Amino acid sequence: MFERQIKGIIAVSIFLAFIPFIGFFISPQMNSKSPVLSTSGSHALMIEVVLDNGESGVYFVNPRTSVNQMFSQLGFNRKITEDMQLQNGMKIRLVPEEDHRGIVVEKMDAAKRLALGLLLDINLAGRDELKLIPGVGDVLAASIVAEREKIGRFDKLDQLMDIKGIKEKKLSQLKQYLYIDQL
Repeated sequence: MFERQIKGIIAVSIFLAFIPFIGFFISPQMNSKSPVLSTSGSHALMIEVVLDNGESGVYFVNPRTSVNQMFSQLGFNRKITEDMQLQNGMKIRLVPEEDHRGIVVEKMDAAKRLALGLLLDINLAGRDELKLIPGVGDVLAASIVAEREKIGRFDKLDQLMDIKGIKEKKLSQLKQYLYIDQL
């Protein structure tokens, strides 16, 4: 009786030892396809699309892709008459088809931009958006906005050093999150 139990344990152990090998050889043959435009590359543009029913998603597209090309890749049955090249951080809101515009183009909100590793334009970011940056609190965010209002707009990020509390070290930290859009 004891001998039969040992043989049973050995048989189960051998069977269990082969399970990882079976999974290794079967998994490449399984059809595990990623959704369209769901994987990013080093040069991919990050575009948010908001459907007219309120659903939204962020898609990764190749540079030099137009709105209509992206819609086609996503399987949307909609073409806009004034097609345009996509830019990183765009938010494209589809409007009901009876609206002649077809889409409304905006910038992605600050929280999504920062979560995706995109920079904020220092000349457009509001106080609440600036507070999303690590190391920027209420006082510093208010000081940045006040300085921007005083000078009109920042021409270079080094101008942030004119603000009390921003020295070289702090500026180098902020530069990881901010940019200036060249008009």
